[in-house]
Amino acid sequence: MPKATLTLGKPGTKKVAIISHERSGTHFLMNSISINFGYIASPRIDLDFNLGLNLYAPVSILSVLKRLHNQPVLNILKSHHPIDFLIDIMDYFTEQFYVFYIYRDPRDVMVSFWKLLNDYRSKGWDEGPATRTVSEFIRAQPRGAILRYQKEQEPTMLHRWQTNVLGWVNYAEKNKNKVITIRYEDLNNKFDEEMKRIAKITGWNLSEIKRPSKYQNVINPGKGMNGTYREYFAPEDEDFVIEVLGNTMKKLGYL
Repeated sequence: MPKATLTLGKPGTKKVAIISHERSGTHFLMNSISINFGYIASPRIDLDFNLGLNLYAPVSILSVLKRLHNQPVLNILKSHHPIDFLIDIMDYFTEQFYVFYIYRDPRDVMVSFWKLLNDYRSKGWDEGPATRTVSEFIRAQPRGAILRYQKEQEPTMLHRWQTNVLGWVNYAEKNKNKVITIRYEDLNNKFDEEMKRIAKITGWNLSEIKRPSKYQNVINPGKGMNGTYREYFAPEDEDFVIEVLGNTMKKLGYL
């Protein structure tokens, strides 16, 4: 983590971390916080293999976080890791960072993720299952480089999504002062309200609300619309999603 890439704010400024399952509006939230509250979305701090540490050892992650101890770093930290990777250091993590977790309708996530992984495969990057159809994708086991965001193998990509989202959402419900959850659909459809909610929770000053471009600092940007999955899902695919994720989707307001 080269210090040259980091920008410091006013003393006492608390850092920001944004966590999600892939393709859940991560960069949309990062850019929104950046443009409205003065943080920096690019360059960001990626909690990923490029840091050259063992992400399966909490002490290694902690060693990286402690390099920034009490420093008012404005660059946003980004991660796609399930909470199991961070649970042992959550007290320190949430003391030093405002931790946001953003989630999205899993059906739209799957379509967007399927497109991304196929694009990566076409460029020679084996990031995950690159299937011919979304129908095959939602039933596929995780594989390739995305396994770095898991501790155990999952039966399907849907199960992988559920493990990530439920872990963070359940923790946030029990620790409301430690993790701020954001529903992508609310951020997209009620942007001003969500910015005001974030400002109220954090105490950040919010003057003029600005919505970032959906193409700004985004990896393979899609339409960003809700319900795009309907263009790709057959009835049997919807049935399968509900069979696997029905209870979780009800909990999150997607059914």
